[in-house]
Amino acid sequence: MSSLFGAAPGASSNSSTTQSLGSSVFGTAAPNNGSLFGNNIVPDDRRSSTLKRSFAHPGPPEPSYHQHLLNKSSRNGHVIDDDGGLGRLQLGLGDISNKVRNIGQGSPSSLLDADALLRSNTRLNGGGSSSARHQAVSGGDRNSKLRASYVLAKSGINVSQSLRDVEELSNSTYARAPPVDAVPDFGASSGVRDYLGVQHQNSFQQMIDSTVQRAKDEFNDMIDEQLHDVDWHAHRQRIYEHFGLRKPTETDAEGGAARETTSFGRSARRSRLSATLGQSRSLPGLTKSVIGAPGLRNGRQSTFNDVEEKLPADGMRPAPEDRALRKKQDSYAGKVKDLNLARIQDKVFPIMTRFAEIEDESSNDDTSMLINAYKALVHITGEDPTKGDLAEPGVIRERQYAVDYLDENYSSKGSIAVRKRIIHGSRTFLEKNFLAQMDALLDKHRTVAMVGGFPTAVAKARGYVRVRAARKELGPDLDLLQVLTKPSAEGAHNNESDYCWAVIFYLLRSGLLDEAKQYVNDNAAQFKQIDRNFAKYLKAYVDDPDHRLTGDLQRAIDNEYSQRSRLAADNTLDPYRMLCYKVLGRCEVSHRNLDTVTNDMNDWLWLQFVLTREYNRAEEMAHEAFGLEELRASIKQIGERYFGPTSDITNAPTTFFFMQILAGMFEKAVADLYPHNYVSATHFAIALDFYGLLRVSGDLTNDDLLTYTTRQQPQIAFGSMVGLYTRDFRTANPEAAVDYLCLICLNADLPGELGKTQRELCHQALVEVTLETREFATLIGDIKSNGYRIPGAIENRLKLVRLDNKEQFLKQITLSAARVAEEQSRVTDAALLYHLAEDFNKVMNVVSSAVSVALTTELGEQPARVTPLKPRSTGPQNGEEVPGSSLSLTAVDDPITLARNMRDLYRSNATVQQKITQTSWEVCNILLTLADARRAFDAGDWAACIDHISNTRVLPTDSHGDINEIKAKAQAFDQMPTNVARTVGHVMLWTVTAAVYLGEKMKHAEFDTGMHRGMVENCKRIAEDVNLFAGLIRFKLPGRVWETLARASEELGL
Repeated sequence: MSSLFGAAPGASSNSSTTQSLGSSVFGTAAPNNGSLFGNNIVPDDRRSSTLKRSFAHPGPPEPSYHQHLLNKSSRNGHVIDDDGGLGRLQLGLGDISNKVRNIGQGSPSSLLDADALLRSNTRLNGGGSSSARHQAVSGGDRNSKLRASYVLAKSGINVSQSLRDVEELSNSTYARAPPVDAVPDFGASSGVRDYLGVQHQNSFQQMIDSTVQRAKDEFNDMIDEQLHDVDWHAHRQRIYEHFGLRKPTETDAEGGAARETTSFGRSARRSRLSATLGQSRSLPGLTKSVIGAPGLRNGRQSTFNDVEEKLPADGMRPAPEDRALRKKQDSYAGKVKDLNLARIQDKVFPIMTRFAEIEDESSNDDTSMLINAYKALVHITGEDPTKGDLAEPGVIRERQYAVDYLDENYSSKGSIAVRKRIIHGSRTFLEKNFLAQMDALLDKHRTVAMVGGFPTAVAKARGYVRVRAARKELGPDLDLLQVLTKPSAEGAHNNESDYCWAVIFYLLRSGLLDEAKQYVNDNAAQFKQIDRNFAKYLKAYVDDPDHRLTGDLQRAIDNEYSQRSRLAADNTLDPYRMLCYKVLGRCEVSHRNLDTVTNDMNDWLWLQFVLTREYNRAEEMAHEAFGLEELRASIKQIGERYFGPTSDITNAPTTFFFMQILAGMFEKAVADLYPHNYVSATHFAIALDFYGLLRVSGDLTNDDLLTYTTRQQPQIAFGSMVGLYTRDFRTANPEAAVDYLCLICLNADLPGELGKTQRELCHQALVEVTLETREFATLIGDIKSNGYRIPGAIENRLKLVRLDNKEQFLKQITLSAARVAEEQSRVTDAALLYHLAEDFNKVMNVVSSAVSVALTTELGEQPARVTPLKPRSTGPQNGEEVPGSSLSLTAVDDPITLARNMRDLYRSNATVQQKITQTSWEVCNILLTLADARRAFDAGDWAACIDHISNTRVLPTDSHGDINEIKAKAQAFDQMPTNVARTVGHVMLWTVTAAVYLGEKMKHAEFDTGMHRGMVENCKRIAEDVNLFAGLIRFKLPGRVWETLARASEELGL
């Protein structure tokens, strides 16, 4: 079958059908979506809507036209058109029917409609009259129109796309002329009103748009400022690790210490205060707060990574809600305050003794080991609580052992001296403690002890042995103990007999060396028979300052001990005799047990320290080498074996802590005690650091409490530990928090950057606690009514924080706190802080802003109030304020009174006046005068209200109808200070309302005189001038101003 349009003979229908399905009807390449007409399968809403708007689809074609097409398609395909040169296309009946159905239904086929094509061509050609277009359409041949469309298609023009582009251009707002009826009719009153309404609406919309845009910009700036350092990739990785989607790597573990860690799932919101704190941090590497966030009420979370591992699964420990614990903290705070006071006054403060008294107070916990630890430190440091003046000889001063203890050279003279002091002090404490236990036992069993009324040390030892023997605590077999019998002049039945070796051992155990030597000398004859060499060994041991035997005696006692232990038969040796030999000659150091004599822990510890001796590695024999380092390693092994998390030992944490303190493992002891008792651990660290016996960390990026130096020396994050401790009470007692934070500067004497870092860390902590607690009057200072300053807690302790420039530091703290207070609308705080920082001009701006806000309060409502400062102190009874203790000028809640106080104070000081700009003075005076006007308005004194407003010259109340002066006032409104411009709308309401009431009052006066009529006219003129002024600045006023002014004008008959 030939094509409808005369295709060449011989064209295959199959090929033509394939062509029609695979390519466009117009000969252009079809898209990949396989649409017959080259359009997307999914309709484009935008384009369809454009077509519906642009093209008026014709109605259904006439039936005769359809029939004509069907008849032509059924004929033989050898019909030639007038334009025989056109290409032929063979279509089936189904294809033609589809095209007919698509006509007028918005399909691409409708784009071939001649009417639409002609309309588009007409628009493109510039139009013409509508009648001409109608004649062209009605008189044209529909077939010729179709031919024209196909001619364009054959020429390579996409008619569909062209029509769409034309319609989009014709419907564009840029090409569309405004409707004729959009121009208002200025000749009609309604047209003017509509025009003004449109202008007001446009201005109002522009103002809203600008405000919204400014808010968006400020929000974006805030986000950029606070979140520009956030590592989102790291946060994403932490989330993956939390849910097990990614395994932690070593790099993450190392880098995790440099970031502020929080438990996932807990909000990490940053308030404006925290953002300010972050901006105020000047320490390099400091990424977190020094003092930490305030503690939770029912739980306390540690921020130290290594401590959290030792806490329960939820990472929380009970908060200090227990009354006894809170009382303990208060007692400690009092002692710390006394400590700082003594430091300021250059007096001695026995810190170990005072802290031990706190632990000795009644408590629900067993604190005996903590008390013993403090007493041991008293012996190690040599602290003497009886001395109170630093000039007294033998007084232990602040940081006395810091240089020697922190010496990195292990063999230096200072390091050796410190280790010897630790060994000697621990052994001395154990001996004194045992002597006290001996006295307690003897007092309890005087009948058995038989020591007499005023017993000597030897008599006590003999009585102690008798009591233990009677209680069967002297040993498993008393028959093995050698008895010394001393003849008596009264007869054999009165002879005195003792377990001599037991007596000597307990004298040595009590540290009574001279008494032991005297006991042997008193029984010299008996000892010659028992052991003729022992007296020599004991004498040499007691007389030597280091309790060392000479070379010959050392070899002799070693040989004798070895022979007795090897050659003697089992269960034939007196165990006390062998222990005496072991103590005097340090025999068999590798075996440091008490065998079957006793199983008391303190006895075992005493034996360790008796055998411990600092030695020269080049001279000491290997089998005799047992120094403090070896003892520490032994205690460490014992702790891992017996004092772990699953230990059944009573008071295991404090017991092991006591052992570590004795061995001089101060940093490790504090770190191990902290998870169990952070209060005591913190104060032990303070006491140790006070004497310089604590190595502190200078790595601010590490989140561990206990770290190690490059030489594997343990060190404590002392500054963070003290800062975090204050979060329990710094809100309720900020002055106590300052006392604790000042202790961070104890380490400011360290050499190099470490000391500088500790000093800056202390200063940073003071800034943070000031900003957080907002107790500015208490911490920074106060002013009296006469302008004199009252120093705050920080200023009173400036000596303790080692400041180079005290004024600059105070100004830095004050200005930082003042900015935060101003941002939080704490007017009284900001005024006080700027005053203390001597920024008097800023004080005037702050109080003026507060007055401006108060004046914008709606009529009939209570003016806004400000939060007054807290009193500096209260009376001891019924909370009465101490006279002069509170800030007289800013301890008010009325912003107007506050502004008057500050203005009057500065007005009386010529030096201060020079630091305040003329604009600030004028603004404050204008606002205070307007405040007088508002007070007169509220009191119904209309004339006084208008007079006060006239004195400010804010409104044209004295223009007398001069339009030029009113215009000048309106033009000056844009340059008016913000605090004054904010009140203009309300002041206009006061003025017009006061004029209305005053005019009414004059109208209804008892006597109608010329003066009264003049006042009525004056009120009417003032209201007219204010209305005219309001009209000139109409777009800058709230809508309610117009309503009120309209009502007032109507009442006045304007």
